[in-house]
Amino acid sequence: MKRLHDFDHDCVHRLISDEGWDRPMAEVTRVRLSASQQAVFWGLRAYVVVMTGVVVWAFLHGAVR
Repeated sequence: MKRLHDFDHDCVHRLISDEGWDRPMAEVTRVRLSASQQAVFWGLRAYVVVMTGVVVWAFLHGAVR
C-alpha cells in the first residue's frame, strides 16, 4: 500500500483542489421540526429508556439466579 509521501506533491494538491477539500465547509444550522417529528423523537427517547430498563432488569434477574 502506498503512503501519502510516496505520491507526487502536485498530484495530491490537485486532488485536494478538485475535490474541494481545501475550501471551508458549509455552515450547519438547526432545522425546525414539525410537531409530528418531535413526537416521533420523544417516542424514540421513551423507547430507549424502556429498553434500557428491560436490559437492566434482565441482567439483574439473571445475576441473582
